[in-house]
Amino acid sequence: MKKILSLLTSCAAALSFMAAAPASATVLTTPWQSAEFSLDSIDASQNLSFTGFDSTLGTLIGVVIKFTMSETLVDTIYNFTSHLVTVGVPNGVSATSTVTASGPLGLQTVNQLTTTPYTGTIAAGANNQVTATLNDVNSGPSSISGNPSSLAAYIGGTNSVTIAVSSVGSQSGSLQPGVLTGYDGSSRGVVYLQYIYDIPEPASIALFALGLLALTQLRRRKNF
Repeated sequence: MKKILSLLTSCAAALSFMAAAPASATVLTTPWQSAEFSLDSIDASQNLSFTGFDSTLGTLIGVVIKFTMSETLVDTIYNFTSHLVTVGVPNGVSATSTVTASGPLGLQTVNQLTTTPYTGTIAAGANNQVTATLNDVNSGPSSISGNPSSLAAYIGGTNSVTIAVSSVGSQSGSLQPGVLTGYDGSSRGVVYLQYIYDIPEPASIALFALGLLALTQLRRRKNF
């Protein structure tokens, strides 16, 4: 009985000490990893490799992605008829490029570039070009959260995580028969990946150690 009372007294004292201890931040982030991409045309893609999270650092609880890019998009309207035509009525003619950086588990960030809608005339056999550009534009950051089990796709060694960068083009606007459109362009940039993780607080470690001590003492008492 005395041993049990002594054990309870020790536990109470330890818990009192942990309650008085100041709380400390436990959520940390890894340095940003980076990889460059270069897409020579619209409707292209490229896979980038990143190092997975090192589980010896702590417990993975989130992943963050972002990218910086520059892009050029050209929309060309061709008049294949033998007469002057009007285009863009009622809807201006434009092209859109959508660049997406995506990883496992639906993690992605997206940027769109659209040319200025064109409404006007085009001479017989001629064409009209509209160009749009972006310079060092940021997309993201976007993130997902979870635990080591749900984020297992991001845990691993060198080049174990793949981020796909893809560009898809589309066009819209009002055209007359005999008038066609086409788009072209290129993009380049840098994709960044970062991991969010936590480590046990000192109080949690002390509580765990206290539990081990209590189990040890109870086992010794049982043996005697």
